[in-house]
Amino acid sequence: MKILVVFTGGTIACSSDFGILHTDTHNSFLLLDMYSKADNSVIFVTETPYMILSENLDSSNLFALYNCIKNLDLSDFDGVIVTHGTDTLQYTSAFLGYAFSSLQIPLVLVSANFPLSDSRSNGLINFSSAVDFIKCGGGRGVFVSYNNKSDFTEIHRATRLLPHAPYSDYLTSIFNINYGIVENHKLIKNSAYAEKPDKLSFDEINFDGLSVLKISPYPDMKYPTLNSGIKAVLLETYHSGTLNTKNNSLKEFCGLAKELNIPVFLTGNCDGFNYESKLLFDSFDIKILPVASPIAMYIKLLTLPKNRINDVFLSCGGDFSENLS
Repeated sequence: MKILVVFTGGTIACSSDFGILHTDTHNSFLLLDMYSKADNSVIFVTETPYMILSENLDSSNLFALYNCIKNLDLSDFDGVIVTHGTDTLQYTSAFLGYAFSSLQIPLVLVSANFPLSDSRSNGLINFSSAVDFIKCGGGRGVFVSYNNKSDFTEIHRATRLLPHAPYSDYLTSIFNINYGIVENHKLIKNSAYAEKPDKLSFDEINFDGLSVLKISPYPDMKYPTLNSGIKAVLLETYHSGTLNTKNNSLKEFCGLAKELNIPVFLTGNCDGFNYESKLLFDSFDIKILPVASPIAMYIKLLTLPKNRINDVFLSCGGDFSENLS
């Protein structure tokens, strides 16, 4: 068994000096040493494209990670593990999920809620479960291994993760439907899980330098200004898929977006709960996306060139509708 391990930093690679956490390259290899004490049958080959706290992640890091993995001969490996911080885990996992959707071996992201030196850390169990998942030949493409203080570790499809709740390190998939669990070194697939292949092609990832404006609602919302550096807007909704459509600021914002040829997408809406506030979405030229992780939709818009942005809306029925509702 031969596994490529790509270190990128995060809590799983952190040391504490006088109570201050910082990334420490030595801790990355400590993870492998800790695992090898229980199982020395796996050959690990390592790469480190960068070493950062994940809250400092930007598109240049995503591009560096993509190139690091893409430029290697993956046919020589049974699987790939990427270690990462929890703060932006969902963004990188969605990005890798789209970038390597056709990968014929499993690529699994692992992270930790506390540094490895802390007895509360789930870093080693997340890593060990990722190795078990690869050994089981459990799937192709990109996944996330994460243990929520349980007797088993959940395996998530990388494009389906939801944001962490405030003050919580628990990780969940949309509608709490994970890909499966690893328990006692075995994979148990989730019978409720289903997916369709994504209709969009990501043969080459290129950031065009344009940004996606992601906006979350709140009472007395004032929408920001727009400029030519923005290629799309992603509106998040309240939990029932609603926005304050009586807000003149939203109407003016959408009108300006139309003048500037900036498409406005909405994520968080699903069938049912047909509140009257939703009836104005069409008149504001707001394009409603299918059921999906909002973070995954942001990443999809970010990685598409401007001339393909509308493909996100037109290709409804890809990996992000997934028959989940």
